[in-house]
Amino acid sequence: MLRQAAAGWRALRSAAAKEGSRAQRAFSDASASGKTPRSRLEALTEESETAHKLFDNARMPPEAAEGAAAGHHTGASSTAEAAAAAAEAAAMDAGPVGRLFSALGNTLFFGGVAAASFFGYYTYRYDVDQVDRMIVETESKPENAFPGSSMWVPVMKWYAEQRRNLEGEMKKYADPPNDRLLPDLPPHARHIKTLVLDLDDVLVHSDWTRGRGWRTFKRPGVDDFIHTMSQYYELVLYTSQLPTYADPILDRLDPQRTIQYRLYRDSTQYKDGKHVRDLSKLNRDMRQVLFVTADPDAYALQPENAIKLKKEWKDGDTMLLDLMPFLEAIVRTHVPDVRDVVKSYDGQDIPTAYRERMKRVQEQQAARQQQQKGFLGGIAKR
Repeated sequence: MLRQAAAGWRALRSAAAKEGSRAQRAFSDASASGKTPRSRLEALTEESETAHKLFDNARMPPEAAEGAAAGHHTGASSTAEAAAAAAEAAAMDAGPVGRLFSALGNTLFFGGVAAASFFGYYTYRYDVDQVDRMIVETESKPENAFPGSSMWVPVMKWYAEQRRNLEGEMKKYADPPNDRLLPDLPPHARHIKTLVLDLDDVLVHSDWTRGRGWRTFKRPGVDDFIHTMSQYYELVLYTSQLPTYADPILDRLDPQRTIQYRLYRDSTQYKDGKHVRDLSKLNRDMRQVLFVTADPDAYALQPENAIKLKKEWKDGDTMLLDLMPFLEAIVRTHVPDVRDVVKSYDGQDIPTAYRERMKRVQEQQAARQQQQKGFLGGIAKR
């Protein structure tokens, strides 16, 4: 079919070329015969008429026309077949089975997107302990209930369990990145003691309700505590929280970066489902390291270095201010091993026990001074 069409167009082009050559020869003969020369306008008019004549005489040969018609018929047949197949497919899709599969596919797709968004939000925004606490608060306090909470609670319990299992598997490969979390102390600063501070329930306290969400409260006296302790200790914050949680709090709590180092969850030791602070990886002499925390799991590896606080505190709390004299005394008296001091206060409220000891010491000193005065007075009488 294509060959016939091409042959027809070649024949047409040849006929047009012959007609053009004949017209050109006629024009040349007329010019050379000595007739009156024509104006340029007349020549252009004649050439235009010749061109129109050529186009009018251009007709596709019968063979070429038949081939083109056959090709058009074949193309039309193919197009009709394709249209019929598309119509059949559309009819199948429009049937009950097709609609069922379409609805099922849409449900799975949009349901998956919604579930991924829902659980992704809680994964990014909260750790699993915070999720557990939100569940407990919603179940135990009526004011935190909301429409749909009866469904939300079991779903979140399932999510928390699955997330804890997954994180447990992942934490097998997520222990502290190295055994030297802090850089070496300069040789002239080897005598400096290190005070490691936990964040939650030591410097700040976070509280959650359904109405307002999470709020973080600064512990009373924390500003004076950080400023004063920075004059005696190398300060290190060691938290199990993520930087996305801890950094905004610390940037407001300590804008001058008085706390020299910040260590986050990736620097903790994951043990038995808990984030434990391994003080032995701080690259410091353990005889010179104190850890202030309210989390029993945090000091599981080195309890002898931990100053243990209570988790609950209220607006009138003075624990940090009460600890300051005790911590200052450790530095001023050049204690060789802070673990011996901590052990002597084991099981006691350190600020209260320290005040009582200091009171007894002062009383003993006053009694000795009185004895010395009496002894010297007796000598003077003699």
